[in-house]
Amino acid sequence: MSTPQWVKKLGGHAGELYVAAELSKRGVPNALLPENFSDDDIMAGGKDEMQLCFIQVKSCHPERSKSFILRAAQEQWEEAPENQFFVFVWLGAPGKNESPQYWVARKHEVGVACRQHPAHGTSNWDVALKPEIFHQSGITRGPQLSLT
Repeated sequence: MSTPQWVKKLGGHAGELYVAAELSKRGVPNALLPENFSDDDIMAGGKDEMQLCFIQVKSCHPERSKSFILRAAQEQWEEAPENQFFVFVWLGAPGKNESPQYWVARKHEVGVACRQHPAHGTSNWDVALKPEIFHQSGITRGPQLSLT
């Protein structure tokens, strides 16, 4: 049976709230952005525009999926500015009392990784990233969330 859309939305919103809470816990001012605001979910940083950044969150609920799905459109992030980030949030299985985990990357890094993936240029482009891949890459794992 397919997962209802409202359940998927709740998982996405849970991931966004989790990232916002982690930023707040570290003293980084942030705000959730309206849905589909330039593909970004959170704006973070001080009032000084030099420290402002935008974050897109991709959440995955392990009881519904074993991986994060990226699409060909993410290849365009190769040109993303340095102040744009992507946070992968593994929500953890409630039935197993697992805590969430997260990994932080610049959007640029995700775009480069997508373009270098073997599926690049094929008709079946979807890339399924399992959390194990982050342990083998340069993507930062929380809680050392850094916006510098």
